[in-house]
Amino acid sequence: MRLRVEQLAKHLQNDLLPVYLVAGDEPLQQDECLDALRAAARQKGFDERHRFSADTGIDWNALLNESQSMSLFGGRRILELVLLEKRPDKAGSQILRDLLDHPNDDTLILIRCSRLDRRKDWNSAWVKAVEKVGAVVEIWPVEGKQLQHWLRDRLAGLKLTIDDDALELLIQRSEGNLLAAAQEVDKLALLATDGRVDATTVQQAVGDSSRYTPFDLTDATSGGDANRALRILRTLRAEGVEAPVVLWALGREIRALDALATGGAPPRLPPQRLRALQAQAGRMPPRQLHQCQALAIRADQAVKGMGPGDPWQFLAGLVLRLCGKPLPAILEK
Repeated sequence: MRLRVEQLAKHLQNDLLPVYLVAGDEPLQQDECLDALRAAARQKGFDERHRFSADTGIDWNALLNESQSMSLFGGRRILELVLLEKRPDKAGSQILRDLLDHPNDDTLILIRCSRLDRRKDWNSAWVKAVEKVGAVVEIWPVEGKQLQHWLRDRLAGLKLTIDDDALELLIQRSEGNLLAAAQEVDKLALLATDGRVDATTVQQAVGDSSRYTPFDLTDATSGGDANRALRILRTLRAEGVEAPVVLWALGREIRALDALATGGAPPRLPPQRLRALQAQAGRMPPRQLHQCQALAIRADQAVKGMGPGDPWQFLAGLVLRLCGKPLPAILEK
């Protein structure tokens, strides 16, 4: 079956399906959908969680073995597959289909990937298998009137109403980016003492036009402007943007550059953004790209507490390398 994002909450009041595929290019909505699925699963006794990511390469046989093994604590478990822009190979597709042919009531499979291609992905055997026994949740960009409704609903969830002028200002200041808009809504909840948001309240919450989003950061790195990129990085940190969000944006750029450099399928991006990445990939030596990948791994480990160091220091090094600049000695190890 197929589910719209707005249908998910009602759907989760019933029994869970064996598998859910959450597809799209909007990270905030994907995160919130997956959080809702995990929360519903925990309420139904799914206490274990095993994650398989395409970033480090999915061992499909390990996934199969995990699905067939006894739970460590004798309970129910979630198997998460993070595919992002990648797709299962022939062996992976077959293993997924085999698992879904005989679903286990004690195992829930959650799959996250980028937007599904109408011809290629929807005609693939593994997506058809998911749709047959589970649900596909497609996430589309929220723009125009939909963005207005999305912001009003989010504010209403915090018992806030907003004036039309204030809403337009909020959209302009957040540049239509849902992650930035959600952060501003949280600030408004603290500032709006009477439950009503006007233009003055938005001005207080959002600040001046010098604020940035993670997408401004990747625009700066693809243009090779190290000074601007570092300034944006410092501003993001000062404004309370979490390191995993910044790492996600930079990691996505690295994966796109790797695909362009190795002759893989070009990422689905707006033409202007794709041209900038193609130019960046053309001037980036393979060694520089490998250094970026290594720094991204170190940053990820530091974010998760699995490795030493300050995540923001690694992110600064990653920004420098993406801009083609040398690293400080402390990061050259």
